[in-house]
Amino acid sequence: MRILKSINLKGDLFATGLTFGAQGLIKMSSSLVLTRILRPEAYGVVTVIMSILFVIEMIGDLGLNLFVIRDTNGETPRFLNTAWTLRLARATLNTLILLTGAGVIASIYGAPELTAPLRVMSAGFLISALASMSFPIAIRRKRARIIVYSELAAQFLSTIFSIIYCYFSRDFWGLIYGFLLNNSITTVISYLFFRDLRPAIHFDRQAAKEVLRFTKYSTPSSLLTLALSQFDKIVFIKFFDLRLLGIYGLGSNLAAPFEGLISKISQMVLYPRCAHDYRENREDFAVRYYTENNRLLLSILVLPPIAFGAAHVIVSILYPSRYLGAETAFRAFMLRAMLLSLSSPSEDLLIAAGQSQVILIGNVARAIWMVVASIAGYYCFGFIGFIYGMAMSGLPPLVYYFWLQRRLGFMIARFEYYKVAFVVTLALVSYLGSAMLWRFLEALSVVH
Repeated sequence: MRILKSINLKGDLFATGLTFGAQGLIKMSSSLVLTRILRPEAYGVVTVIMSILFVIEMIGDLGLNLFVIRDTNGETPRFLNTAWTLRLARATLNTLILLTGAGVIASIYGAPELTAPLRVMSAGFLISALASMSFPIAIRRKRARIIVYSELAAQFLSTIFSIIYCYFSRDFWGLIYGFLLNNSITTVISYLFFRDLRPAIHFDRQAAKEVLRFTKYSTPSSLLTLALSQFDKIVFIKFFDLRLLGIYGLGSNLAAPFEGLISKISQMVLYPRCAHDYRENREDFAVRYYTENNRLLLSILVLPPIAFGAAHVIVSILYPSRYLGAETAFRAFMLRAMLLSLSSPSEDLLIAAGQSQVILIGNVARAIWMVVASIAGYYCFGFIGFIYGMAMSGLPPLVYYFWLQRRLGFMIARFEYYKVAFVVTLALVSYLGSAMLWRFLEALSVVH
C-alpha cells in the first residue's frame, strides 16, 4: 500500500514509464499477430519506406521544440506561430521532395512497387506538421503526460486498424494507412489542449532569426546522427559475416528499449524541468538540478547496469543456445546505455542553460571516437573490439559535458561521483547475483 501511495499517477515520470512499457507491449503484440498475416516482403517494403522517411526528416530537422520548451519567448504568439509556420514550411518541402522523387527513389532500390506507397506516405510530413504546438508547450509546462497518453491512444487505435485492414488485404497497405492514421489522431488530439494558443500562419523575421539562432546546431547534428546510425551497419558488413551481423542486430534490438526509455524520460521530463528552473532562477539552478531530481535521475540510471550484469541470464533465457553470442553485443550496448544514462542528464542541463552547441559538439566527439575506436578495436581484438569500440562512443561526450558543467559552475562534483559509483556498484551486484542465479538454475536442471 505504501508503494502504491508513493506513485504519482499524474506525474510525468510515472506516465512516461507506464506508456513506454505499454507501447512496447502493443508493438510486440501487433508483431506477433501481423507476422502471421503478412509475408516478409510486406515488412521489407515498410522497413525501406520508414528508413527513407527517417532520412528526409533528419536532413530537414530544425529542432524547433527545443526553442519552445526553453526560451523565455517560447509561448509568445509571435514566436510560437513563427516556429509553427517554419515547421509547416519544412514539412511542405519534405512532402514535395518525396512526392515528386518517389519514382527516382524506387528506381535506386530497383523496386518500382515502392513508388505508390512512398507518395502516399509523403502526406505524413504535412499531417504531423499541422498539429498544434500544444505538445511542446505541455513539455515546457511540465505536463508531458499529455503527450505520452495521447501517443499511446493514437498507437492503440492505429494498431487495431492496421491489424483489421491487413487481415482482409493481406498486404502492406494496412501498415501504411495505419501510420498515417496514427499521425492524424495525434494531430487532432493536439488541438484539444491549450486552445488559447492555437497556431496560425505568421512569419516575423526577427522572431525567425531568434528561433533559428537557437536551433542552428540542430540540423548539422541531425545529419551527423543520421550518419552515425548507419555507420556501424555499413562497416560491419565489410568486416564480418551475416551470422555475426545477425547476432549484433539481435543485441542491438534487445538493448533499444533501455536506451529509448532513457531518452524519453530525459527529453520529456528532465529537460523541461531544467529549462523551467533556469528561466525562473539562474542562481540556484544547478543546486535544484541535483537536489530536486533524485528520483528522476535514479529512474534513468538504474536499469542499464542491472541489464549489463545480467546479460548472460537475459540472453540465455530469451534465445536458444545458438544465439548466445548476442550476450557480448547486448552487454556492450548496455555499457553504452550506462554512459548515456550519465551523459543525457548533463546534456539536458547544458541545453536548458543556453549551451545548445553541446548537441553538435557531443555528436562530433562521438563520431570521431566511433570511427577510430571501432576500427582500431577490430584490428586489435576482432568482433569484441569492434562492438566495444562502438559502445564506448558515449565516453567523449560525457567527458565534454562534465568539463563544460564544471567550467560554467553548474557541477556539484560529489553528486556526479555518487551517480558513477551507483552505476558501477549496481552493475557488479547484478553480475554476481545473476551468476549465482544461473548456477542455481543449472543445479536444478532448469537450464542447460
